[in-house]
Amino acid sequence: MNFEEKKDKLLDQLNRATGINFEISDTGLSDEETLNKLKEMIIHFNAVDSKSGLYRLYLRGELAYSDAVSSLHRFHIEENGIRQVFYLESQADYTKEAVSLLKSLLPDSKDVVLEVDNKHIVIIINYESIPSKEEIVQIANSYLDMLEAEAFTSFKLSYSKSVNTFKELPASYKDSILAMNIGNTFNSNGRIYCYDDLGLGRLLYNIPEEEVEAYLNKHINIDLLSQIDEETLNLLESFFANDLSLAETSRKMFIHRNTLIYRLDKFADLTGYDVRKFSDAITVKISLMLYNYINSQK
Repeated sequence: MNFEEKKDKLLDQLNRATGINFEISDTGLSDEETLNKLKEMIIHFNAVDSKSGLYRLYLRGELAYSDAVSSLHRFHIEENGIRQVFYLESQADYTKEAVSLLKSLLPDSKDVVLEVDNKHIVIIINYESIPSKEEIVQIANSYLDMLEAEAFTSFKLSYSKSVNTFKELPASYKDSILAMNIGNTFNSNGRIYCYDDLGLGRLLYNIPEEEVEAYLNKHINIDLLSQIDEETLNLLESFFANDLSLAETSRKMFIHRNTLIYRLDKFADLTGYDVRKFSDAITVKISLMLYNYINSQK
């Protein structure tokens, strides 16, 4: 096949992808360079031949803002408007039914459900006004409950701040992914992670591993932490979550107050730290978070 035939074939593909007839004249490119440019244009236009394709490439940083914004009108996407990004992660490969269920909850044509891979889904919802945290958590729980009840798949969900413009979406998407990673590292039993609520986790997440190990060896070394059973770890997390309240922790954990005291005393004997004291509680909380961080890197 000679150059002219190859060129005509590529121009025909470009026409099908865009609906526009192109002609080439007075180009300073070589034949090979011309064909390569046509191939790049075809790949680009085929990649953004749908609204979901546009969002997917743009969120991943594979499509520049200037290129994305030129396609907004084509897919009836408004550049300005309040949007909320939700990042969902399944414990096992999700099914097409899970995607269909999510789409059924989003009747507004402006909203979009994107399949990232076999364990991750992104939802972008449009709002008339900035949603409150309570509204976001409520709708997040409704999604997770429905997916578990009807698609028989367990998901977690993370999110960041609502955005006001299309340009801000990639940053929100990136923060939502980071929130999921931080949440899974420091609070693996969690269900919904908000980027703005992970302050200490965000601070510890980027500490070099050698500094983490140095801190642990100075306070509660890794070997000692590895001896703590999961029941005790859950009890400590509940104790911290309930503001070091013996009564509230006993109630939430369904154990007698004296049993709780006995277990905390046993932990103090093992580590030298009494978590009923505020300063000791801080040291233990940070040590446990860093221990989880070290394990997540293995």
